[in-house]
Amino acid sequence: MKKIIAFLIFSISSVGMAQSGLNDYNMAIIPAKFEFQKEDNQYRINSTIKAFLKQKGFEVYLSSDVLPEGFMDYNCNKLFVNVIEDNSMFKTALKVEFKDCKNNMLFATDFGESREKDYAKAYNEALLLTLKSFDKARYKYSGKTYFDEEAQEKLKSMDKVEVSVSDVKIEKNEISLKVYNSKTKEELILFKTLKQDVFLCNYNGKSGVVVYKDGIWFFESIENDKVTSLLLDIKF
Repeated sequence: MKKIIAFLIFSISSVGMAQSGLNDYNMAIIPAKFEFQKEDNQYRINSTIKAFLKQKGFEVYLSSDVLPEGFMDYNCNKLFVNVIEDNSMFKTALKVEFKDCKNNMLFATDFGESREKDYAKAYNEALLLTLKSFDKARYKYSGKTYFDEEAQEKLKSMDKVEVSVSDVKIEKNEISLKVYNSKTKEELILFKTLKQDVFLCNYNGKSGVVVYKDGIWFFESIENDKVTSLLLDIKF
């Protein structure tokens, strides 16, 4: 009895973990062609999954679609969909997998099977049956955003503002810190806030904030109604 109870607790916990992981995403990307397909969207499998996920509230695209600008700039805010085929002489069987950007399995449907002899009918019947088991995920978007992770990823590819220590002059007082690079003529004025690693600032005539995180300083400002970030290579 104890073993049965322990098994049930483990099973419930595993479902809960998968559910929670899946709920943190509202975007998904589907390959235009899965490994077992001979051509893009064969038997309309890919487009059917796309339509199904849209009904569930996902922003979802096929890899062959015209994607929104910046959609693939950061991958860890979306699900990656795959379909597994397990056919035999007498049946067609499919299941759908949902993974994160690190290839971790977040959820997989049950296999849907069909014994239809016509390939198109068999694949569509198996697909519809496997998609029915998606309800076991109890999907409901948690509202999680990936702004911090996405910003850090973009910072890696941004040009650095190189500031040599020997060229820097620093003026401090109780409310502000001014950093002036005599070589580049760049000036950065930081005004202290209640948070130790966040400063209000004026950088080369632009108003914004400087944030220190994980050894990195970066300047954020608003341009054309969008937040822009600039990595700063400075030493204080």
